[in-house]
Amino acid sequence: MVASTLAVVVAATAGACGGGDKAGGQGANGAKEIEVLYKMEPTWPYMDKVLKQAKADYEAAHTGVTIKLTAVQGNNEVYYTKLALLNRSADSAPDVYLHDTFQVNADVAAGKLAPLDDYLKSWPDWSTQYSEAVQQAAKGPDGKIYGVPISTDTRGLWYSKDVFAKAGLPVPWEPKTWADVLSAARAIKQKAPEAIPFSMYSTKPHGEAATMQGFEMLLYGTPGGTLYDDTQKKWVATGKGITDSLGFINTIYRENLGPKQADAFSTKLYDKVTMEWFPNAKLGIDLDGAWVSSAWKPTGSKPWPQWTEKIGWTPMPTQNGEAPGAVSMSGGWVMAMSSYAKDKKDAFDFISVVTGKKNTLTYSVGSGDLAPRKDVAADPSYTAGNPAVKFWTDLASVTHYRPAYEVYPKVSAEVQKAMEAMTTGSKTPEAAAKEYADALPAVVGGPDKVLAGS
Repeated sequence: MVASTLAVVVAATAGACGGGDKAGGQGANGAKEIEVLYKMEPTWPYMDKVLKQAKADYEAAHTGVTIKLTAVQGNNEVYYTKLALLNRSADSAPDVYLHDTFQVNADVAAGKLAPLDDYLKSWPDWSTQYSEAVQQAAKGPDGKIYGVPISTDTRGLWYSKDVFAKAGLPVPWEPKTWADVLSAARAIKQKAPEAIPFSMYSTKPHGEAATMQGFEMLLYGTPGGTLYDDTQKKWVATGKGITDSLGFINTIYRENLGPKQADAFSTKLYDKVTMEWFPNAKLGIDLDGAWVSSAWKPTGSKPWPQWTEKIGWTPMPTQNGEAPGAVSMSGGWVMAMSSYAKDKKDAFDFISVVTGKKNTLTYSVGSGDLAPRKDVAADPSYTAGNPAVKFWTDLASVTHYRPAYEVYPKVSAEVQKAMEAMTTGSKTPEAAAKEYADALPAVVGGPDKVLAGS
């Protein structure tokens, strides 16, 4: 977000969420009050619905405890900034909050999160309903767990069957390489010029969505492509995969295969994709997440009964068809507890209600995010009316996870700078890659943290 604008937004709204009674303090009528912070966008009401449902469930079973729900209006970047501001002190920090997994370790290092291990031991659902892989979503560098997942996800390609028909492209579409994706986009530009050939997040206003759904979906599909070398415990500054990934983005925009610049920088790009472009056959291909179709459900922001006939989905291929042939990235959101929360047992009990089967099912069915709980994934209502859900779930077999260490958000910000330079054409892929490599040592804590020879 533009710093000055965001500062105004945060300053204007901080007072509404900060201060007041904390867990263990006194709320209205002498009741203990637990403040819960979450993000809410007009077209993404699913967490709001779940938390209101969980509040009613919890308060009915916990006499004398009140749940105070505080929604942050805005996209992810506004939410991250607001949360960071509130977490500066015990007086303003929420007791429980929705947290993106890539931010967890930074907050663990800053001492802002409380470990949940002691509470998880006595919560049967943790050992029976969450796979070992899902349990790692909010695991800190100390091996402790700092959040309970409410969602997980995968990423790939969505495409319009009507646009493909006009462009003479096959349906089902099964691209094997990046070249196949670009060829399809070029065919759309030539034969269906009324449609945008290809959409992806590639600018700083989209923050982590640009890094994860854009750059990393490319980089992790290149030979040996990674941001962090787990063997040597160092960040990778240079390599053909980095330059080639930037080159793909550069090609999209230099050949006018992507959205117009104004749309590429708009925080409403997701809304345009789901509520305007796809329903009106004005977009050919979208690199995005499993949740896209949630907008088109009867309860979604843009009900579209025909979407299962009009839209296709396929894996994002690796660069040149290298094994395993496809690539995905996974993340998700967790319910976390502040280290400042005074009454941690009550706070965790609320987390267990939010992430129980009933509320997780409501969230998963509504949002289109993949279910982190085994019992939700096995529920017939989870798959009803969504023929794509098995496809997105199966992509977990080729998925990757971000190196979500403490400094990762800063690394991500540098990636976004390089991506944005490709979007505007202000730098060549080589120049942007060099700028990234030059900035990385200072970002990650010194040249000794960067892979030797990079």
